[in-house]
Amino acid sequence: MKGFNDLTGVRVCATTENVIKKLSKNNIYAFNITKKGAYTHFFVAHNYVEKVFAIFSHPCYNITVIKLSPARALAARLSSRIGVLCGCALFVAAVILSQYSVLKIEVTGSGSYLAPQVEAVLSSCGIKAGSFFPSDDFSEARAGVMSLPSVTFCSFERRGFVLVADVECNPEDDNKADYSPLVSDCVGTIEKITAVCGTPLVSAGDEVSRGDELIGAYYTAEDGEKISCLCVGYARIEVTASVSCHAEERGDKAMQSALAAAKLYAEEIEVVSCDIKDTSDGVIYIVNFTYLHTVSVNMQ
Repeated sequence: MKGFNDLTGVRVCATTENVIKKLSKNNIYAFNITKKGAYTHFFVAHNYVEKVFAIFSHPCYNITVIKLSPARALAARLSSRIGVLCGCALFVAAVILSQYSVLKIEVTGSGSYLAPQVEAVLSSCGIKAGSFFPSDDFSEARAGVMSLPSVTFCSFERRGFVLVADVECNPEDDNKADYSPLVSDCVGTIEKITAVCGTPLVSAGDEVSRGDELIGAYYTAEDGEKISCLCVGYARIEVTASVSCHAEERGDKAMQSALAAAKLYAEEIEVVSCDIKDTSDGVIYIVNFTYLHTVSVNMQ
């Protein structure tokens, strides 16, 4: 005999004889059968409840469950509380994750006025509000902040959910800072672009002209807003040039003189071609070459 804890109570609007007959026909055992007015009350194993409802599915029987088995009652209670349980689980997870997240960045010290620049440097290192706290190695971010004009000291400390950057500056050097964007002063091809602070506007391989903006004096926040900041960085540009050198006659000495004239542009050049043209009073050496030119802003 089934234990009472495994049984579910059911009420059917039918005679006791009719209930017993239908249940017996389907090999379903009923327990504690009682007649209460027009209804017959009985208990069946809870795994037969759906089958019992199918047997008495006609509306005239008006079948209902009057008592769930403890197992089903527990399941029902848990089901009704699933939203609360999920909410609690999410809350606990949020609390745990928040312990490892940066909720705020605070810049202190005499360099606190450089907060936008410091935040831009941290952002370029993947550290911003909402991100996970990095390991104790802040070397990359520290190097970026130290490269800002007039900065003499920088340290980072975690205080709860806040990342505190202590930045100290030499006030006498502040007037040397250039708050303009980085602009190209020649025509050429970008070989390398490095933005310590600010937004790079070109990439390696891009062609640029004199006056083109290379690094913008701003960074873009999470919501897309452009926030002004000090521009710090440099660009290495490959420049193509040529020089002409007159000589009385052909020879190694004339060639060396032409190469020396080309090296006035840069210590290291790459010769692309060298043409020699005869003239009425001698020869002209034409050296075509490339060299790397660096333009920077606020790089100490």
